[in-house]
Amino acid sequence: MLFAAVLASVAGVFGLSERQRLLQQGVETTGVVVGIDVGVRGIRCVEARFATLDDHVVVGCDVHTTQWFNANKIGDRVTLYYDPKEPETILISRGLWMWSNPAILLAGGAILGGFGVFIYKQSTAKPTSS
Repeated sequence: MLFAAVLASVAGVFGLSERQRLLQQGVETTGVVVGIDVGVRGIRCVEARFATLDDHVVVGCDVHTTQWFNANKIGDRVTLYYDPKEPETILISRGLWMWSNPAILLAGGAILGGFGVFIYKQSTAKPTSS
């Protein structure tokens, strides 16, 4: 259980750090949704076409890959952030929803960790005699 807690927390931190990196170091622009790749476990990629600062037209894949739903449709104009060194790596702005998956993983990791510690303490506690 503690392993699952650590794994969930690490995944949550990684997801938050990638989003934060693109928000802080990425270039903000607008693009058009051109594709939505849906897999067995949900949306794998929302693709958007946009022009970089040096006027190259790029189709990028959103780093927010584990979505439960998608508010965008093909043809929608979206605000996005891209990495100038890797313009195919984008983050489509979804307001607070773009923080949902990493936050849930972090919270789940914390809850599992707390529950694991509680169970461990209960199983190793010495019975008190009255």
